[in-house]
Amino acid sequence: MIGEKDIKPILKKLQQFEGVKGVIISTNEGLPVSTTLNTEVAEKASALITSLVGKAKSVVKELDEGSLKFLTITTEKGEVHVAPEEDYLLIVLKKS
Repeated sequence: MIGEKDIKPILKKLQQFEGVKGVIISTNEGLPVSTTLNTEVAEKASALITSLVGKAKSVVKELDEGSLKFLTITTEKGEVHVAPEEDYLLIVLKKS
């Protein structure tokens, strides 16, 4: 799994992109490992997005489309970008 010393520079770099509201690195079980958001928001987002990623992976598998590589959710207020990896999820919340 990715180490804490590797996580901080990733979060810092991603947070600098225009429009980024927050970044979360979460376990595949929905627990935030590190975040630029407050704990309550990070925990809620991690749990909900992890559940959604599980459903998306099932859809991709059932449609015989290989494996899920990236997920983008577009909303009225912005976007949620999710990069699922083997041991964790990288979640970026971006405003419009």
